Amino acid sequence: MKTVEEAIQFIHSRPKGGKKESMDRMYDLLGALDNPQNKLPPAIHITGTNGKGSVSTMVSNILRVAGYQTGLYMSPYITDFRERIQINNQLISKTDLVTTTKEVAECLKILDKQLTPDIPTEFEVLTAIMLTYFSKQQLDAMVIEVGIGGQLDSTNVMKRTKVAVITSVGLDHQALLGHTIAEIAWQKAGIIQDDSSVVIGDLPEEAQLVVASRSKSPLLRGKIGVFEQGLPGHYQIQNTATAVAAVSAFDSRITPEQISKGLGDSQLAARFERVKPGVLIDGAHNAQGLKKLYESLNTKSYQEKTITLIIGSLMDKNVVLEFDEIIKNRRFQMILVPFVGPNGRHSLDIDSVAKKYGVSTAPSWREAYHQTKTDIVVFTGSLYFVSQVRGKI
Repeated sequence: MKTVEEAIQFIHSRPKGGKKESMDRMYDLLGALDNPQNKLPPAIHITGTNGKGSVSTMVSNILRVAGYQTGLYMSPYITDFRERIQINNQLISKTDLVTTTKEVAECLKILDKQLTPDIPTEFEVLTAIMLTYFSKQQLDAMVIEVGIGGQLDSTNVMKRTKVAVITSVGLDHQALLGHTIAEIAWQKAGIIQDDSSVVIGDLPEEAQLVVASRSKSPLLRGKIGVFEQGLPGHYQIQNTATAVAAVSAFDSRITPEQISKGLGDSQLAARFERVKPGVLIDGAHNAQGLKKLYESLNTKSYQEKTITLIIGSLMDKNVVLEFDEIIKNRRFQMILVPFVGPNGRHSLDIDSVAKKYGVSTAPSWREAYHQTKTDIVVFTGSLYFVSQVRGKI
């Protein structure tokens, strides 16, 4: 393994899921690596159905401005795989990614033989790479975004989660997390440690009750509108308030001026991002996300505009739950396009969905784009889909 491409290929070659939902593989891997998770600074651990990437970005920028050497772990990436592991907005270097991946790969040569057939997965291996890399840096703080859920997520191994953040709770990943809001909230609340402060976004009441039952400290909420939002889009008002509450719980000495500058410095691709005049990209990958996007496009700035949503969504997402509301609005039209996600995951059955809801289809996003005549075009759906579009458009 000599190049960053080979390192990334190795990571992607790992199993996408385990034989059983458990933390055993992760702890076995970390043990073989001399437990880097025990050598890390305090963390802000962030989960949520939507909003966790935005909140993570704003939190890490505020901490950076406040003088913290801050490690950030995010997923998925939009343009460069190395976006997933950063320190103070600097992507992990290609050399460091190769070196650390080789270290983890050497441990896996032995561990895989011991654990076969249930060997560490792709996300577990990447998380181990992140933890190993961060443990060797002079960090003051970490901002760690959960992959899926919380209770059994491979990031849930840190010993010093100072602040646990739950940005939102909606129906997504039900096969793994549960079929009700309460069940999903219980999984997400699994990141809370006994001495953690707990910050929540705008959660349904049933989710709040579950989170409160798993927390030994009162639930904290951000105040809307105190600071100018850190990222564009109406839905970022709530995320901004949540981010501010999280950093305030982490260090009450962080000043309003540092918070404002950190928010102003924040940038995140594919979140209500204007990529060219009249073209937006937003990774509204589930029903809750699509609802928030629709609300943002109904604010004063857009009320006189006609809008086309070009949607490339994975089959196992529930974006269609918001279609009825959107098609009532004559300013909007929707075009569904096919999309093959990572690991061969397929898009919606666009023909049957289009027939049911009376919306259009196109054989590709390019053809959909060229046939639109509205004031604004918004590419949305899976973050993998909008990442592909963003790279081309």
